[in-house]
Amino acid sequence: MKKNVIKGISAGLILSVAMISCGEKPEYPGFSKIEEGLFIKYESRVEGEREVEFGDILSMDLKYGTKDSTLMDTKENGNPFRLQVDSGTFVGDIMNAFSILRNGDSATVITGAYDFFTKTVGAQMPDFIDSAEALYFTIKLNRVESQEEAKQKAEAENAQAALIEQEELAAYIQSNGITVEPTASGLYYISTEAGNGKAAEASKKVKVHYTGKFLNGQVFDSSVDRGEPFEFTLGVGQVIRGWDEGIAMMKVGEKATLIIPSSIAYGPQQNGPIPGSSTLVFDVELLDVSEAAE
Repeated sequence: MKKNVIKGISAGLILSVAMISCGEKPEYPGFSKIEEGLFIKYESRVEGEREVEFGDILSMDLKYGTKDSTLMDTKENGNPFRLQVDSGTFVGDIMNAFSILRNGDSATVITGAYDFFTKTVGAQMPDFIDSAEALYFTIKLNRVESQEEAKQKAEAENAQAALIEQEELAAYIQSNGITVEPTASGLYYISTEAGNGKAAEASKKVKVHYTGKFLNGQVFDSSVDRGEPFEFTLGVGQVIRGWDEGIAMMKVGEKATLIIPSSIAYGPQQNGPIPGSSTLVFDVELLDVSEAAE
């Protein structure tokens, strides 16, 4: 399939030359036609580097928009754009441009706005963009990895992050003079104020106030600050495992600190403001226990 795409590029180049020689103006001067509705101009082409194959994971700097406006620029948010290359699903699919790049290439790609939003993204056209407009994608391909290479790299990074997390947790436990033993899951449960009300039980609705912090003391979320208690059904997976386990150990009126390692929190992946492999500390107060609604 890839050879056919490359042959298509060669044919497009020949066609472009023929059009110019006949006095016809090319659709996008300076761009080569990959296929109908898809054009490319290399800003720099790296010789001898690995070519992209279907299934590869690409990491790139990516900016795209119309000729006059920018819709996204990864350099602004500091996170590279990652995607897995497939064979494309229609003529003019921008995926067919990604599949002809080499590691290190820089290029500008033009494709139709209507096809991109409705077919590639699977969304409605934005009201402020005409369906006949073209989109311009500025690409700097920084890394090409096979699925296996990406998996091995992720596993190595996760293992290193887990080791760092263990060291930071051990230092926190020692520096704060914590003497309670963790549960089998790794949860540290520290009751700070006794409660005399109902015990929290699985399948019951519980209402809590909480403040969530990282080990360095930085607060990332607080129902107390919002003035809005949080309600959920206990033990059915509506919250992280550390919460289901820890709050099930409480009675109404009780306050406790839950130290929750990432293995029973959000794991190795980033979740909003919470980095991957983060141990979390929650100061929790159980306000009420009631029957869950049917």
